[in-house]
Amino acid sequence: MDHRSINAGPAKQLNWLDLPNDLTLMIIEKLTTFQILTSVQFVCRKWWRICMDPLMWRTINMCNIGIRNSVDYKLEKMCRHAIDRSCGQLVDISIEYFGTDDLLKYIIDSGCHKLQRLRLVQCFHGISDKGLCEMAEKLPLLEELDITLCLEVSSIALEAIGRRCPLLKSFKYNNNAGGNKEAFVIAQNMSNLRHLQLFKNYLDNSGLSAILDGCPHLESLDLRLCCHVKLEGKLRTRCDEQLKDLRDPDAPCDDFQFWGLCFETAYDDEVFDYENEKRAQKQEAQKREARRINSGSSTGKKNNVKSKSKKKR
Repeated sequence: MDHRSINAGPAKQLNWLDLPNDLTLMIIEKLTTFQILTSVQFVCRKWWRICMDPLMWRTINMCNIGIRNSVDYKLEKMCRHAIDRSCGQLVDISIEYFGTDDLLKYIIDSGCHKLQRLRLVQCFHGISDKGLCEMAEKLPLLEELDITLCLEVSSIALEAIGRRCPLLKSFKYNNNAGGNKEAFVIAQNMSNLRHLQLFKNYLDNSGLSAILDGCPHLESLDLRLCCHVKLEGKLRTRCDEQLKDLRDPDAPCDDFQFWGLCFETAYDDEVFDYENEKRAQKQEAQKREARRINSGSSTGKKNNVKSKSKKKR
């Protein structure tokens, strides 16, 4: 055994408060916005001050929060608070479950015109063409856009985004019941795209051909579960020659984050089950409290009877 290991004293314990502010900020930035707002900022005064720095809020991640937290917390209110803290420095925001047109308007009205990445996931009927069209006018720097399971978003919004956001390089339009109409709009208005994901879209070969014609810089294309696309013959050859990365309609879906749990009915069912669970827990707690009170009353009555009998003696 090395004599140095025997003589060495106990390892010095790391004091998080001694870390430079910049390093602490980098560590905290790895956490989600939800974690920061509900716990991290309350650790100590130093962390509170760091969490008030606008640079801390250049990225707002309100995804992967979970069904329970989406029910228990006012997520849109929390998100607005985070947007306020960014002081217009916001460049990247991800929203899941609670996105609305009003929230999109709030982002723009807060002066967040430097936004480069926007992710809207499972907002179902909260986000519409109207909200996205109004937002697109104020986002000239947008480079990446993800619209997954926002069922009120159609070709109308895609056209406005394509025209107003010329720097758009990456676009995901998944599980939104789109088809050839949306494919043609993408082809005509998003010519600078490098990456396109159309998971479970209803476009066919004509829509795919239009995209290949209209997006000459396209490097990757995800067509998983696009059941109307038949990749064969000349079209298949063209895809192989033009694209560096192609996910064909039959490719595995295991790595698609929301596959299997991303449908509105599944979300509603989980919310319903959790709310029933909460009600049952509340009722059980009320029963226990009632039993405790009744037990205390009974004990009190017995003590009164005993004291009265002693007095009579």
